[in-house]
Amino acid sequence: MAPRLLMVPGTVLAAGGMLVLTRITVHSPYASELLPALILIGLGMGLTFMPVFATATAGVAPQDSGVTSATVNTAQQVGGSIGTALLNTIATTTSTAYIAAHLRDPARKELVIREGIVHGYTVAIWCAAGVMLLAGLAAGLMVTTKPPRHTPSDTPVPESVG
Repeated sequence: MAPRLLMVPGTVLAAGGMLVLTRITVHSPYASELLPALILIGLGMGLTFMPVFATATAGVAPQDSGVTSATVNTAQQVGGSIGTALLNTIATTTSTAYIAAHLRDPARKELVIREGIVHGYTVAIWCAAGVMLLAGLAAGLMVTTKPPRHTPSDTPVPESVG
């Protein structure tokens, strides 16, 4: 099966879940608004990650498979850390600007702060959904099914083995 047949729908599902999250408010109930979004994101990521890792390590010579797998895993960890930091920066910057612009009545301070936090996360989630859709587009256009470059018969056997 072509990996993109799982990657593209997976990224679309995850982005769809993120788009559902952009509709939350301070008073959004968990079961009807947050849970469906989280389920969509989880299903989408589940469909996406397995073929991403399989594609990244496909065709690698057996003696290089450990290094390749470790590199892919490291890239995922570093990318996740950078992505989280970037989205947090977007969320906090946007929240701060929202609160500063809307905090006029001291009696509404608590509500404005809550609305500002939700607004900041909403903007960050819009950005994350856009990145997810771009990843799906890249997977759809660039990921192809090719036979592995190295087959067991192509791999040289060290003299010490034979």
